[in-house]
Order: sequence, then structure tokens, then C-alpha cells
Amino acid sequence: MASNPLLIEIGTQELPPKSLKTLMNGLSREVAAQLDALQLPYQEIESYATPRRLAVKINGLASRQADQKVERKGPSLTAAYDSEGNPSKALLGFAKSCGLEQLGSLETLETDKGAWVIYRSSISGKHLEDLIQTILDGSISKLPIAKKMRWGSSKDEFVRPVEWLLVLYGSTVLASSLYGKDADRFTRGHRYMGEQHCSVNHANDYEALLSAEKVQVNFQQRRDQILNQLELEATRLGGVLTKDEALLDEVTGLVEWPVVLSGTFAASFLDVPEEALISAMREHQRYFHIRNKNAALLPHFLTVTNIESLDPPTIIKGNERVITPRLTDAAFFYNKDVASPLDERLQKLANVVFQNELGSFLDKANRISTLAGFIATAIGIDPEPARRAGLLAKTDLVSQMVGEFPDLQGIMGAYYAQQAGEGDAVVIAIREHYQPSFAGDELPSSDIACCLALADKMDTLVGLFGIGRPPTGSKDPFALRRQALGIVRICIEKNQPFDLVKIAAHSASLFATAFNTDELLEYIRDRFENWLVDQGRPLDVIRAIRHRSHKIHDLPAAVADIEALIEFRSRPEAIQLILAQKRIQKILDKSAPGDQDTVDEALFQHPSEHALYEQILVLQEIEASHHGFSQRLTEFAASSGPLELYFEHVMVMDENQALRQNRLATLSLLRNMVIKMANLSILQN
Repeated sequence: MASNPLLIEIGTQELPPKSLKTLMNGLSREVAAQLDALQLPYQEIESYATPRRLAVKINGLASRQADQKVERKGPSLTAAYDSEGNPSKALLGFAKSCGLEQLGSLETLETDKGAWVIYRSSISGKHLEDLIQTILDGSISKLPIAKKMRWGSSKDEFVRPVEWLLVLYGSTVLASSLYGKDADRFTRGHRYMGEQHCSVNHANDYEALLSAEKVQVNFQQRRDQILNQLELEATRLGGVLTKDEALLDEVTGLVEWPVVLSGTFAASFLDVPEEALISAMREHQRYFHIRNKNAALLPHFLTVTNIESLDPPTIIKGNERVITPRLTDAAFFYNKDVASPLDERLQKLANVVFQNELGSFLDKANRISTLAGFIATAIGIDPEPARRAGLLAKTDLVSQMVGEFPDLQGIMGAYYAQQAGEGDAVVIAIREHYQPSFAGDELPSSDIACCLALADKMDTLVGLFGIGRPPTGSKDPFALRRQALGIVRICIEKNQPFDLVKIAAHSASLFATAFNTDELLEYIRDRFENWLVDQGRPLDVIRAIRHRSHKIHDLPAAVADIEALIEFRSRPEAIQLILAQKRIQKILDKSAPGDQDTVDEALFQHPSEHALYEQILVLQEIEASHHGFSQRLTEFAASSGPLELYFEHVMVMDENQALRQNRLATLSLLRNMVIKMANLSILQN
């Protein structure tokens, strides 16, 4: 079967740079899914993307589907005909479903289990030219587009208006269309340095042709070129590039032919906190910053342009002229903020609403101050720095600097606290109390900072859950999922005995309205479960610990028990204990609860009943001795022998109600003791 490369290029107006990589990967993934569904074999898919195009090249793509043999099994031969040899309704219905008007095309299949009517046929594979529109439509419809737009009078929607469509199989244009554009062999070079009507003779010429027209169409290669140029320019300036992966992806999505230039700003701006300077350069201008060998910020910036200019100094001066007012504003805001006392700014929080039903940010500051002190006391550290940090943590929200640079929340608060003479513990806690703010983010570095971060996150969760605003599948405006996961990570990775039930209860007591925290705590335990699964822990073991008779309070302790149960389950003696608990649970689940909840030894009729009860009494002593979790599991495994004999000689569901209830009470007593440690009946065999 013949094969050739298939090139698909969708030309558009400028695509959103932050989404370009996702769109590129999405197109490749969806085209592959369409080809697999249509059973069109290929070798590999290459992905391309620039601000003006999304493209894929499928190498070694077959020109048509393979022919398919169809075999359908119908009714048995005895059911296909009546005693007189006439076709039955079952046979006629089968023939109709196969599209047959005559029965002569049907065959008989002889098997060990009898004879059957079958239908065999062959379906010719379709040619690629007949399938290309299906491939295009199916791929485009499933692209991960956050927000679609319309253009002109059409009702079509796409990420950006489509301006051209190239569909080339080898050197042949495949007739197709997309958003009103018919496919041809023409692409467009760089908007300013290339031709705007370039003919692609063969799909394999695509990259080289566009490179000649000043378009580096390969996203990864373009990204590598930018990084290499940035590092070379940073070295030339005597500095080291601060690598920023997200910014690198974004600028790669902004240019087709990258050229890196550098500029300078006044060294006097270095008196401003460097985070503000970096934010101004990064967020507003997409500039990269560099540092010297001592990690100090240098008064230079690197910018990625989309043109080979004949006059680079003019471009550099233009960039310097743009960034200077931004840095001047930052310096002005910083100096104004430093002159404002912290307590004055604290009172201004009363005018900033946290949430309509939960009060102002001043209310929140007072709550998290009290809660942070409570948490600090609970783990045995000085609560005063935690209280002070909690009171001041949100004061930078009313600063001019954060008003201009919202991404500096917490960071500027720490600078202002330091300027005001607050202690290091308070300063660090304010700086880090939003952490972790995204997946993989660092945790707060100090115990005080952890207390404040927990208090802030718990206050938000308790409040929002309390007023009936938990996150839904599509809405989570207060990032409650992230906050709950942050609590889980702090508790586990810092290995502190934070009692979440007590912390949540104390948090709830600080609101004007009484809030029940049960739903919230289960939500946090859900995040705990998901996090552990992501870490590779088996789900059934996690749930065996989660669903024991007492709820999880201390996450690190629960993790330790999960690890111990994973190890215990691999031992031979564990199997009998687990199987026994499953059997007990099954019996108790099928039994109506009785009035009798105590065991009466006088009703024992077989020695195995006495033996099992004596073993239960021993286990009660072990339970009271507070042995370690692993040791208790091992000791409880000893009950498997007496229990096996018990089941061998005793009919639990005896017709005598008194005997039946007494035996159920015995099993319930044993089950309840084991389930305090772990619900072993959940474990998979």
C-alpha cells in the first residue's frame, strides 16, 4: 500500500501565546486519534506552531484503509429453520440486519458446540482523499480551546479567525475545507521578512521553505534558539540568565524568527525590591532578567524580537524608553508604601471585602491571627510571632505596589514588615503564607510560616464551606482545591502533628455564625487520598486506613499507618486476617442488627467459641497497651487461627435467636477492634 507524508497547516490571525503549545500538542493528539479510529497506518507525527499557524506532518501515512473482512454470527442452525425447512423469524431478522434480501449469501459454520448461520463479506477500504474532511473536522472540534471567537458573518467558532488552509499529501492537494477556506498548497512566510504567497511543492519541503522565508516553524527548535541566544547575551553582559520556563514558552509563542537584544535601565532602580522590578519586566514587557555571579540583579534586560532589524540600537532604545516609566512607577509606589505605618494599613483592610457573607479582610486578619496562634500553641512553639504575622499578612493588599503588581502579594508585605522592624519570624511567615500556591510549589520554610499558611487556608475553606460555597466541577473562584491540597502537603511534608479536626473546629468558632466542618474535613481527606494515589500508594490500602472507625485527624500519622499496612499485607499471616475480616463483614452486613451488643459466655456451646472469646480478651489487653500499629497488626493476625476453627464448628446464623445474636455480637466485637486500626475488609485480595 502506497504511503506519503500528509501536511496540514491551519493559518490564522495571531494565536494566544500562552496557549500555543497546548494547541499544538492538542492538534497532534487529535489527528492521531482520528487516524487510529479510521485505521489509517502511519509512522510518526511531527507538530509545528507559530503565532500565525498550527500544523502537523504525518509521515508514512497510508493512502487508503486496508480492506476489511466482516464475519457475523447469526442464529444456530436449529433455530434458523423450522421443521419444514422454512426460514425462521430469527434468520430473516439476521439477514435484514446484514442488508441481505436473499438468504443465498449466508453460510453455515460447524463448531464443537453445533452449527451456526454466519455472514461473511469484505468491505473495501476508503481512500485518504475521501477521509480527509472527516480527519479535519474531527480533530478541530476537540482542540482544547479555552475561549472561542467568531468573525465576519459566519457562525463558525475557533480560537482565532482562519485565513488559509494547506492540505498536502506528498505533492497532491487534498480537496477539503475549514471555516470557509478551501485547501491549497500555499503558505505564508514571515509577516515582514518573507513572502506572503509561498507554494509548497511537497510536504517534505515545508520546514526548509518556511525557514527560507524567515519562519522557524518548529516550536521546540525555536524555543531552543531563543534560550541559546539569551544565555549567550547574558554571558556577554557578564551575568547569568535566570531561566523562566513559562516565560520562555510564552515568548516562543510570540515570535516566528527570534532575535534576542539587550537593554539597560538606571542602576538607581535596584534600590527597589527586585521582585517588583522583575514583575514589571516580565509581566508587562516579557523581558528576561539576569544576575551576577553573586545572584544580585543586574540593571539589564533581555528581550526577544520577531525581526532582524537593520538598526538594533533603535529597537533597544524603544524598549528602554518603555520600561523606564514602569520602573519609575514601581519606585514611587514602594517609597509611598514604606512611609505608611503598618497599623494604619491594617485598619484600611476594613474597607476591603473578603467575601460578602464572611466580612472584610480585617475580619479575616483577626481570625487567622487567632487561629495561627492556636496552631502554634498546639505544636509547642511560641504563638506570639504567629499571631503578629497573621494580623499583618494581608496589609499589603491595600498598598499601592500590590495594587499595581498583584502577583507581589505577600512578598511586598514581607518587605514592609521588615522596614517596620518586625522580627525575622514574622517577616518570613508573611512572605511565605500563600505557599504552596501551585502544584509543585515550595512549602513554607519555618514552623511559624506553616502555622500561618494553615490558618489562612483553613479560614478560607471553613468560611466558604460554611456558607455553602464549596467548589464545583466548573467553578472554584477561591481556589479551594488548591488550598485544601496545600494543607495536605504542609501537614505531611512538614511531618508536624497538626490535628485537622481541632484546627477546623477552632477556625469555625471564630466566625459569627456556627459552621459545621464535617463536609470540609471529608473534602480535605479526599484531597489527601488523591495526593497519596498520585504518589503511588495503593488506593485500597489508603481507604482501609481512611475508613477505619475513627476519622483521620493527623495526616502524617495516617501516612505512617498506610506504609505499615502496605508492608504488613505482603506477609503470609496477613492474608488469613484480611480474609477473616472480609468474611466477618459479609456476615454482619447481611444480618439485621440485634438488641444484644454484649457477649454472654453462658451461651457458648462449642470449645471454639471459648477459644475465640479468650483470644478477643487478649487482643483487648493488647489494644489497651498502646503498642505500635505494626505490632498490633501482627498480634491481631494471631486471631485468625481461633477464628478459622470457630467458623468450622459453629453455625453463626443459628435458628435459635439468642445463640445467633450472641455469635453475631462475638464477631462484631472482634470486627470493631480490628476496624479501629484499619478496615481490612476494603483490601483487595
